[in-house]
Parts: sequence; structure tokens; C-alpha cells
Amino acid sequence: MSAYLHHLAIVIVANLALATTANAQGALDNFEFFGESRLRIETANEDNFSENAVGLTQLIRPALEWRPAPRLSALIEGEAIFALVDDFDDGSGNQPDRPLILDPNGLELNRLQLQYLIEPQTFLTVGRQKIRVDDQRFLGPASFRQNDQTFDAIHFSSRTLGGATFQAGYFNRVNRILGADNPIGRFRGDSYYFNANLETPLGRVGAFHYSLDLGTESQTAQNNVFSSRTSGFRLDGRYHRDEYGIDWEASFARQTDFADNPFDYEADYWLLGLQSFFGPARLGVRYESLGSGGQQSFQTPLGSIHGFQGEADIFLITPQTGIEDLEIRGSWNFGRVGPFRNISSSLSYHRFEEEAGNDVLGDEIDFKLTAVLGSFRYEFTSASYDADTFASDTQRFFVSITHRF
Repeated sequence: MSAYLHHLAIVIVANLALATTANAQGALDNFEFFGESRLRIETANEDNFSENAVGLTQLIRPALEWRPAPRLSALIEGEAIFALVDDFDDGSGNQPDRPLILDPNGLELNRLQLQYLIEPQTFLTVGRQKIRVDDQRFLGPASFRQNDQTFDAIHFSSRTLGGATFQAGYFNRVNRILGADNPIGRFRGDSYYFNANLETPLGRVGAFHYSLDLGTESQTAQNNVFSSRTSGFRLDGRYHRDEYGIDWEASFARQTDFADNPFDYEADYWLLGLQSFFGPARLGVRYESLGSGGQQSFQTPLGSIHGFQGEADIFLITPQTGIEDLEIRGSWNFGRVGPFRNISSSLSYHRFEEEAGNDVLGDEIDFKLTAVLGSFRYEFTSASYDADTFASDTQRFFVSITHRF
């Protein structure tokens, strides 16, 4: 699909130029320029490293969208990431005495896509794009990191007036957050997926399937170890009144090896969650299990993984013995205070245990505070992981300022 994207880029640029020269004022009316920038400082202190990690990174992501017809749009988006302070290992092993901060320098084409609106809330997207499915546990852009995860894909999405949804697609390249210079920064292979949901009295009931052929480009990396086939079901429900309510979620999936994965395994996924709110306060409990399948455990390499099992990013790859995560979370929405709006805070506790054994892996406490001022979003996060039998004691701090234009 890389050759296809090259031709697609030529088509988009050529048509942009033709539209501009043919009717300058009309063409300008069909253009929209937008984007975002994000400045982040992240620190990491891990007991098994001799040095701490400090990263001050800047993201700039400009985009241009052209709508030549009411149902057709073309989008091109660039991405530049550079470190003002780079005292960290960016995932390539460049500073092995320091912890990981997965925000490598990069300059790349982030998105290049054509989208056709078949009917309201039904569209087909072709090219390099972001894909989001359900809660992004299995498929998402991993937008927390500076570098987006994008897919060279064909993606179909539809939503009916009754609330039913259907998504399906194919991709043969994944541009991961690790960047092009990392041995496992790109996945190649023929992958496909589908996801369907129906509204019921119990909530939204859905089924999903992912067949992922994830070969690495580098001979130095162990190839295809993340290739898998996953099928499952999901339920999302809610009961809300003006000042109080409750949300619930549940999911089950089974994963097996696929394509050229050298491991022979079968592992299960379980999720149960309940959250209540009263006015500005929320309190919830969530249990998630990623099972062990012997040679391999249940993996979600293409999800927006950050934050699912703690903000410290200890379990980006599921341990071979699997993992059970019991999370208790509380939050408070302060609303507007002075010039700031959408002020919210949250505190969560995680208890991590082996799925295939009895060992406690560790505990984690996370705190987050967010606020919006004008077109800027401010976010502070503190994560403290206390190791028992997995990894080592870790403290991470994040401060981000995001601006959308």
C-alpha cells in the first residue's frame, strides 16, 4: 500500500493545485487548515536504572482538508516531534542507562486520506488514517504519545438512526508510536477487522473480530510475535438521571496465534466495570484480565494502551503469566473556576496480579488534574508503581499543554 499512498499523494496535491488555479476564491472556500501542538515534560525514576529520565518534547501537527464535493474530502496532515531536552531512552536503546520515554524525534506524513460520505454517518476512508474502535483497547491511535499510531488502511464505518454501528476494514501497514527508526516501529502484513453494536435495553451489545498479521520490517527484531486472531463480545450500559446515574461494562474475548506467529497459544480476556456518579463526583471499580496462553499471553499491541493498566506504563506488553488488574477510581468535576473551565481531577488505585499464578506483580496509585483555558488544555499526571515481583519501583510525572488551532 506504500506505492498506493505515493500515488494518492500525487492525486491529492495535483487536484489541490488544479482547484486553486481554476477558481481561486471557490477553492479557498473548500479548504480548512487546522492542527494541534503539544508541549510535554515527562520524568521517570525507576529503581533498576542508574539515571533518571527527563524529556521535554514538542509536537506540531498541521493538517489541510479539501472538500471538492459535498460528500468527498481529502486530508493531508504532517507531524513533527523534537526534543528540547532528551535525557531519556526513546525506545531505540540510545540511552540504556535511563528509563523509556516513548516520544522519539520524527518528521513524517501522519495522515493522507480520501473520505467519501455514502450517507449521513456512513463513510468510507482510504489511505493513511487514524482508526478508533470501541474504547480503543484493541484498535486506536494511541494519542497520548506525541507520535500518533496510524494505519495504511481501507476503513468503513456506519451508524443507523437507531444507534446500531458497524465498522470494518483492512490494513497492511501500521505506523507505530515508536517511529520509523525503531526495529519494531512498523508492522507489515494483511490484517482485517470488524466491529458491530446494537442498542438493547441492557445497553449497547457488540461483537468484534481482529485478524492481525504484524510482521516487523527489521531482521533484528523477533518477527510476527504479536500476530494474533481475536474474537469477542462487549456490553456498555448506562442509567442516568439529572444528578445521579450508573454506568456498566463487560467484555470477553479469546485470542489465538495467527499468520507466522512462532508461538502456539490460546488466551482469554475478561472485563467487568461499574461506575456511579452523583453530581460532580464519580466512583468506580474495574476488573480486567489478560490471560496467559502458555508460550504467549493475551496482547493488544494496536490499542491506545496508555492508561488502561496504570499511567506508569509498566504493562505495555502483557507478561507471559498474564495479568489481572483491579482498579478503584474516584473523580471530581470542578467545572469552571475563574478563567479555567472543565477542571477535573481523578485518583485511582491498581492492584496487579498474575493471571496464571498467585504472585502479586505490584500496586500503583495515579493522580490526574486537567483544565482548559481558552484554546489550551493543561494536564498534570502523577503515577507511582510499587513493585512486588514484576519490574521495579517507578515514579512518572507528566505535564502537558495542548493547543488546537
